[in-house]
Amino acid sequence: MSPQESRPASVWNRFWSPKSFLAPFPPGASDEEAEAIAQRNDLWLKTYMDLYILRWGALWAASVVVALLLLEAGGLLFALALAVNLAALVGLAAMIATYRRAAGAVLGRSRKLK
Repeated sequence: MSPQESRPASVWNRFWSPKSFLAPFPPGASDEEAEAIAQRNDLWLKTYMDLYILRWGALWAASVVVALLLLEAGGLLFALALAVNLAALVGLAAMIATYRRAAGAVLGRSRKLK
């Protein structure tokens, strides 16, 4: 594998992050090529981000339940559950922000065409 080739993303990364599905920008791409790639990436994100938002939302909800169950236990397990809860909430917020950005870009391009 040459240094410029990227390794395929693992199943784990593809499950939790949509970035592994996005088309990379080739070096030396013209402005038109870069715009076409960005448009395809934004359209893909707008179409499939609901899956990622649901996954991160389910992870966050499950971590809330685990944190509530470990409330009585206290100590390290409860702290770990709260850390997972915070990480899941940040991931959920990142997925929602990514969707909003992609949807805004797609809507902006469609308004330019009219």
